Amino acid sequence: MVETRKIFDPYLEWAVATKFAYLSGDWFPVLLEVEPSAASFVTRDFNPDLIRVPWIYQAPARDSFDAEVTFWMVIMHRAALTALVEGKGPDSIDDKLQPLLKWIRRLELGSPVVPHFPTPKPLPERRKPLATRPPCTAIVAVIDDGLAFAHERFRFATGATRFKYFWNQDDSTFDRAPQDLGWGRELPGDEINTLLRSSTHAGVIDEDEVYRKAGQRLVARRVKHGTHVMDIACGLDPQEANASSPYLIGVQLPQWVTKETSGGLLTPIVYAALTYILSRADQIAVDDGTAALQVVVNLSYGTIAGPHDGTTPLERAIDQLIAARPTPLRVVLPAGNHYLAQCHARFEMDEAAAPDYPVRELHWRVQPDDQSASFMEIWLPESADIAVRITPPAAPASPWIDAGGLWSWLTADGHVRFRARYMNSAGERPWILLAMAPTAQIEPNPTAPSGTWLVEIKNKGDAIAVDAWVQRGDTPFGYPLRGRQSRFEDRDYVRFDLAGRPKESDNVASPIRRRDTINALATEQNAIVIGGFRRSDYHPSRYSGAGPALTPTSIPLPRIGPDAAAVADDSAVLHGVLAAGTRTGSVVAMSGTSVAAPQVTRLISKLMIDRLASDRRAVQDFAAAHDPGPQPLKPTLQERIGAGRIEVRSAKLRWTRW
Repeated sequence: MVETRKIFDPYLEWAVATKFAYLSGDWFPVLLEVEPSAASFVTRDFNPDLIRVPWIYQAPARDSFDAEVTFWMVIMHRAALTALVEGKGPDSIDDKLQPLLKWIRRLELGSPVVPHFPTPKPLPERRKPLATRPPCTAIVAVIDDGLAFAHERFRFATGATRFKYFWNQDDSTFDRAPQDLGWGRELPGDEINTLLRSSTHAGVIDEDEVYRKAGQRLVARRVKHGTHVMDIACGLDPQEANASSPYLIGVQLPQWVTKETSGGLLTPIVYAALTYILSRADQIAVDDGTAALQVVVNLSYGTIAGPHDGTTPLERAIDQLIAARPTPLRVVLPAGNHYLAQCHARFEMDEAAAPDYPVRELHWRVQPDDQSASFMEIWLPESADIAVRITPPAAPASPWIDAGGLWSWLTADGHVRFRARYMNSAGERPWILLAMAPTAQIEPNPTAPSGTWLVEIKNKGDAIAVDAWVQRGDTPFGYPLRGRQSRFEDRDYVRFDLAGRPKESDNVASPIRRRDTINALATEQNAIVIGGFRRSDYHPSRYSGAGPALTPTSIPLPRIGPDAAAVADDSAVLHGVLAAGTRTGSVVAMSGTSVAAPQVTRLISKLMIDRLASDRRAVQDFAAAHDPGPQPLKPTLQERIGAGRIEVRSAKLRWTRW
């Protein structure tokens, strides 16, 4: 088989190198970037023992596969992934994969699924011309975890659900899987209503009974991130819900997306969710006999490491889907919560002069008892010519690793405990992935030592600027402790000011930076990105990520930071925003830019229903015109709150403050 490593995400290479030791299952969604376009590729035949193409991509919703769309998703067996990445395999597998290799540009791994592919029933209405009668509402779609769809905030006064469709990606009830995607469990609105009616006793809906019947296990706790976000984005008092209230579509992410703390398995799953939402949006329009509905999607999820220039597969895919759909599609993302996480380092290196090449050091602090893998990404300009060397705690240093190089630190029995991969493909920014096994002992897998790892970077070419990010590794809210966030350390980094408060400005003597900490999934051109601020003093929330994004000079409007900011905390001591818990009547507080973003999602849905502009520029203009805080905005403040602050004061949002 031909050499193919240059097309693969190193996170996939890490999974193959560790023999999928930290993942379970045999089948994995995979996001492909192909050429010339997805529309010319999806009709090709693949061996179903190795590659399965969900039917939604063989007969996509209208406009989903415009000629400019180059992304699509398949489900691949681990044997096929291993053969692709290693460049070798049994002849029976190699021969079957050769047609795929001719067309792939990039490939990214998703979380494991249990696929089920019955013969799909034809859906001719998916291609029927839509009516011209304008719809009376819009669609709010939420992609998150722990969505309590039976909560009264998502029902009408009659007790009927406001959900049109709900897809639980984590369920493996084969006979309930969406036939055009092939895994999880789909609940159309009428099935949800049947569940609600069958679980009503003495006029009261037993929500626990609904979830037991629906196989919905992720809402067992009192509070879940997805339910809280969904209430802020589209929750209503049942008495206020009416025919013009937004239709709802929910997609619940698999547990593996949050269990694997880096977010490295998110991309194909989210792309599948987006195509599902667009497909069902068209189906709703067909059922209602209207023109296509406007859609706003809330994805309150973020990662830290990445190129931060809008070129990741998910970012490019989102931009393509937005551009391909004539009827407005808006995607709202948070700015991220890692402003003070010590996970970004940036420094400049002088031009090289042999034999005294400039060398800079980074100190990577990895915590003990971390049950998840840890990752660092080093991103370079295209012209860079550097080498990197790794020194683990109390262990010999690696050799210098040059462009295209690979170094693995193995245990005595040959298992990988650490891997450094230097990606250097022509025409793309070079980058280096450092991947480390968990520091907690999980038999029979190897461990890596906790402590401070030394990463040395030697410049052998022109003067350059180097950016390094430690990938997200903390356990998300509501899950048992698994990951512990690693970080950079430096003696010149100042964490606290003289009053003992967290310091929010950078010290030029230290390479650790608070700037450029914006969500790595939120640097594209068309998505709407929202930061967080405190209601009490209008100051950015201490954790709210900052720009600017490292946008290429070829893009006319570089992203300075978030587009706007919404309330993420009431004050410095009253953290968070109040919204629904997982059961009717419960109220909980959660903080983060994840709860700021859905406030703007709610605003966008209102703009859509009122037939007003709702794109990124419209949100910026609204924020600038309605900013309740001090004016004018300083440039450094714009890097954290964008064009202005948005304070949603709606009677329909019942719980707005402590």
